[in-house]
Parts: sequence; structure tokens; C-alpha cells
Amino acid sequence: MAVLFYAPQNQHGCFSNFSAHEVYVFGITWKTSEHPFQAMKFAPHRPDLVAKVGRAATPGTAARLGRDRSFPLRPDWDQAAGPMLKRITGRVPEPDDGIERQGVHPESVVGRTKDVIMYEVVYAKFTQHEDLTKLLLDTGDECLVEAAEHDPYWGWGPSRNGLNKLGRILMAVRTVIRAGNIEGVPLRG
Repeated sequence: MAVLFYAPQNQHGCFSNFSAHEVYVFGITWKTSEHPFQAMKFAPHRPDLVAKVGRAATPGTAARLGRDRSFPLRPDWDQAAGPMLKRITGRVPEPDDGIERQGVHPESVVGRTKDVIMYEVVYAKFTQHEDLTKLLLDTGDECLVEAAEHDPYWGWGPSRNGLNKLGRILMAVRTVIRAGNIEGVPLRG
């Protein structure tokens, strides 16, 4: 049985990046995990936009700013993570090879720069809040699925067979926390 999440006010809503949990990552304390994820689309080339997203009053506003294509994305945003991935895994893996693979280790789910950034943000959030750590671990080995019908990359998409990258990253973080293995994962401030 899968654990579905989407709206922050619903059961398991804390798995959403819109949940009201501050997170310290990339040297800054952010209002929610949506804020740093969206802000990093403009780092390091547009510090003004990073700051603007960081000041956004809500995660929805941060998301709208991050999705605004009149602002230039960092050039590597949607490229293979390669050496960047070494920051969280200690090695450069083979590329993620598809939907069938229900990877629960970081190297099996973070093939692009945006995936590495999401992993770092999610890892920080779930290791900085004891209640969230417990709730994540309490899901056992259940498959975690972002029930985002509009998003086949981070969620399950309209046909419910999307990549579910956010759910898979949460499962990878759960595995790392459960193993107590913090070598090669992002440092907390």
C-alpha cells in the first residue's frame, strides 16, 4: 500500500514542500522547503532572484517565482548531476535508468542537478525536525507518492504513472536516516 501526500493540511502533508516547516540549507534558514528548491534555480548567477524567492511570503509565491520563465534558470538545472551528485553520495553513479526502478538510495533517484538540490532540501528538512523524522520512519517500507496530478516528474502525474521523484527522494532520505549513515550526505548548519 502506498502513502499518498500532496496538500500540506492533509495526512502526511508534511511530506509536501509547502508544509510550514523551516529548513536550514545552503547557509540560509528558509520558511519552507519549497523556498530553497525554487531559489536554487537562480543560484549562483542571479543572487537578486535567490533573495526574492527567499523573501516570498508563501511557498506558493516562491513556486510561482521559481516557475517564471522570464527569469533565466541556472544553466545546469536540468542536466545530468555528475560531479554535483558526489556531494551527497560520495561517488558519481550511473544515470537513473527509468520509472520501473523504485530506488531507495540517493544515487538511484538523483540523476539531474534539480534532483540533487531537491534531495539536499528534503534531507535537511527531515533531519532537522524530530517529529518529521519519526513520521517518515513510521512509514516503514511503504512507497511514498506525491499525488500531484499535474506533475509527472515530481509526482505521479495525470496518468498516475509519472516519475514520482519527490516520493522517491523521500524514500531515499528515509533509507539514509534509517541506516544512520550520514557519510556523504549534506551537512546541517
